[in-house]
Amino acid sequence: MTETGSTFILDALTAEGVTTLFGLIGEGNAHLIDATNDHDIAFRYARHEQVAVSMADGYARTTGEVGVCTLTHGPGVTNGATGIAAADRDNVPLVVLVGDTGFSGRETSLQYLDHITFTDPISVYQTRAETSDTIGETLRRAFSEARTERGPAIVELPGDIQKDPVPDDTYDPQSSTAQRVHADPETVDAAAAVLNSADHPVILAGGGARASDAADALTALAERLGAPIATTYFAKGLFDHDHPLHSGIAGTFMTPANDALLWDADAVLTVGAQLSGKSTRYGALYADADIVQVDLSPDALGRYRDPTIGVLGDARATVAALGDRIGTNPERVNRVEETIAETGHVIPFDEQSDGPCVDPRALTLAVSDRTAGDAVVAVDSGNNTGFPAVFHELDAGGQMLVNGNFGTMGYALPAALGAQYADRDRDVVCYMGDGAFMQVVQDVETAVRLDLPVVFVVLNDESYGIIRHRQDLEFDRVTAADYESPAFEQVARGLGARAATIRSTDDLGVLDEFLTDKPDVPLVLDVRTNPDIARPGFPPY
Repeated sequence: MTETGSTFILDALTAEGVTTLFGLIGEGNAHLIDATNDHDIAFRYARHEQVAVSMADGYARTTGEVGVCTLTHGPGVTNGATGIAAADRDNVPLVVLVGDTGFSGRETSLQYLDHITFTDPISVYQTRAETSDTIGETLRRAFSEARTERGPAIVELPGDIQKDPVPDDTYDPQSSTAQRVHADPETVDAAAAVLNSADHPVILAGGGARASDAADALTALAERLGAPIATTYFAKGLFDHDHPLHSGIAGTFMTPANDALLWDADAVLTVGAQLSGKSTRYGALYADADIVQVDLSPDALGRYRDPTIGVLGDARATVAALGDRIGTNPERVNRVEETIAETGHVIPFDEQSDGPCVDPRALTLAVSDRTAGDAVVAVDSGNNTGFPAVFHELDAGGQMLVNGNFGTMGYALPAALGAQYADRDRDVVCYMGDGAFMQVVQDVETAVRLDLPVVFVVLNDESYGIIRHRQDLEFDRVTAADYESPAFEQVARGLGARAATIRSTDDLGVLDEFLTDKPDVPLVLDVRTNPDIARPGFPPY
């Protein structure tokens, strides 16, 4: 009985490969956080629980590891719930340690909440450490569920367990080395037959392809099959943007290359991607095509549309197996490459920058030109979403962070913080609308405190832009979606960041200087954008 529960928990996190605990302190988790003073685990706090959870989310997405955060009970969990739900919808592995009151008088305490019931719809696993001698097994199961089910695992830690001695201080970690799940060979044969018989095959790569590191296998398959490789938002940066068979993002934010190639598809191979409304133009794309869906999760197969062939297996291993069964088609390869070269990824536009406002399309292209091809680009929800999707180019090694399956406002800022914390030398760019930025602006201070040189690009149209455009379309008037934004440059400087107001791409010298110096502070760009420009793909409904 040499350790308290809190010290044992931190030792267990270390054994699982965790180096950083994100969170926000409260009465419920104060003992756990205090123990980090005498431990190698670093505690990094945010100014709001939603931000703390999504920092762990951004860290997990960019490192491929389980993100870990801690919240206090009751209001701490309800504040953090949006971040938990965002990770759950996007299949991001997290372990969320909820510090609770002690066993005595729990249900009559001021901040009581049934955390297990509350988080059940927004997490893959929920558990409670009932005794000091079962903490180890409780944590081991949580890490196992987070890794295998790809989502948040909630662990409730009563105060007594955080303080009391642990009878057995040994911890055997849950193995983080997962075996690749190989698909049934007969199913792979059937899938290959569908693809071999197609005249216009298409490959759609999603987040599961990224998680499996399937880029090389997909490229080799495409080069045999003669198929364009389109991606969902989650997989942007999986391939070089100028690879001759890479046709860019498909669906709502359709590139010209995909517009030319995808409508005629008679067979679609989806790899770790969902045929959701956003990736299919709300069902218009691939309406008559055969679908071969490859996914590691049985729950994902047929979630949005029943596939012709559903293949349960690891993305990289399954694609490699398909490649062994696919014939070559040099003529089709040439045709697809020529179409992509002629059409490209960037939607043509007539720039509409006038005086006090800049065209967000031109602005995004200018930022893209200045940042590295392997940058992390965090993108928030709203009208701003479509501009980096189409106009910020990434090469292989780059990554987009977007809460594509829940649409959380305020997600991008903490995700960018988590990504930059994971790799301080990497370019990290965060695109947000002014509405979303106002919801989490306080945590610019977190970036300052943690010396994180994130570039925040606030596309400021002084409105909830996508709502405003929909109101114009549906009601012919705007209600409660227009407002005056504060002077974000002054706000950011008050929080300790560098900042500038941008009214033209000519004003981006401040970004050039920042990227050259790479100081240990963030840069906030208040970009005054033309409010009349809707994002690409609007209206999609």
